[in-house]
Amino acid sequence: MSKGDILVVDDIPDNLRLLASILTKQGYKVRLAPSGTLVFMSIQSTKPDLILLDIKMPDMDGYEVCKQLKVDEQTRDIPVIFLSALHEAIDKVKAFTVGGVDYITKPFQTEEVLARIETHLALRLLQKRLQKNNKQLQYEIAERKQTEEVLRHEITERKQVEEILRQRNEELANTLQQLKTTQQQLVEAEKIAALGNLVAGVAHEINTPVGIGMTMTSHLDTLTQEFTELYKNGSMTRKKLEKYLNTVQQSSVLIFRNLTRAAELTKTFKQIAVDRSSEQPGTLMLKEYLSDIVNNLEPVLKRAQHQISIVCDDKIKVTTYPSALFQIITNLVMNSIQHGFKDRLNGIIRIEVTYHSGKFVEKVPNKRITLHYFDDGNGIEAGIINNIFEPFVTTNRQWGSTGLGLHIVYNLVTYKLKGSIDCESIEGQGTDFVISLPILVVDN
Repeated sequence: MSKGDILVVDDIPDNLRLLASILTKQGYKVRLAPSGTLVFMSIQSTKPDLILLDIKMPDMDGYEVCKQLKVDEQTRDIPVIFLSALHEAIDKVKAFTVGGVDYITKPFQTEEVLARIETHLALRLLQKRLQKNNKQLQYEIAERKQTEEVLRHEITERKQVEEILRQRNEELANTLQQLKTTQQQLVEAEKIAALGNLVAGVAHEINTPVGIGMTMTSHLDTLTQEFTELYKNGSMTRKKLEKYLNTVQQSSVLIFRNLTRAAELTKTFKQIAVDRSSEQPGTLMLKEYLSDIVNNLEPVLKRAQHQISIVCDDKIKVTTYPSALFQIITNLVMNSIQHGFKDRLNGIIRIEVTYHSGKFVEKVPNKRITLHYFDDGNGIEAGIINNIFEPFVTTNRQWGSTGLGLHIVYNLVTYKLKGSIDCESIEGQGTDFVISLPILVVDN
């Protein structure tokens, strides 16, 4: 492989042959031009890496050749080393003035010529690399400026989207607060059935758009943080930018659509909340209190000769909210009468209480009771068994049922009494509610 392409210009053939021999032995590719005018023909197709140029030539001297090379954009960067018998300072100054990079006087030393050629070829190589790097840098700067401009525009749009989302979230928070207030009012109301068919079966629809809206908002926030880091770290690419923009657009449309749907639903439908009254907990002998509840329901039970039995240790004592427990048992009994014992007499209800002792852990009592409420009624349809604690779920809406009873029970057990409730039922074989409650309900 050639160390470099060198054009030697001299009107003396012996000089050409000598230089050609020296340079060829050193591994250079050598081209020869016996006159100044032939230089331009020689470099027309392929530009040399360096030119060794004599000054005294008959048709066009070396100074004029160098001048013309330097005014041409295609050849101005080719290094020119003057090789001449002229040794006056004025001759050297003129050589550098017209664009030469070096000046060697004849007779020359071979080692000097080779050393200077190697030096200027190395400089030329570095110059080419620098030019290439500068072009690449200019391209990257221009591309980055373009990307930054697009980025600034998209950040502005993103801020606008975030402001819209913030406003929507505020509206949603206000709506949810209104729903909570409405729930409290519904639970306290004595005639819940007045809600009627208008609100039946629709409250659960709110969960879907709200959930999607919150999920997409969180996802968009995560992507925005990642996007900002890419920008700060200078690792932004056009592909990543386009991907982020597409995600923002799709997410914004989805969030706007679902939040709008949720806002529309909450204007029309209401839900029920757990009883948050100011009542203070009281200490009860559990069996005695359950018997009192059943006695209060005796007139309703006697109409169809339904029977309730209570299996509970006389010594079990609980500290809880009496009215909440009263409402739970009352709603379960009324649910059995209206649904489980529909069109039949002599229904059987059994309430069985089991006590579980334990230790206190971090001020939270592990002592609990399990209350099994069982009726031998019609059971619950398999299609709705997994949804019975949701508001407005009922199969008897045509008879005036609103489907709120078990939802009230669930909220009272879970939130007011800090317990849990599950249900097992087989159609035609009755229903069993399993309620787990702490012996001591600690105030919030």
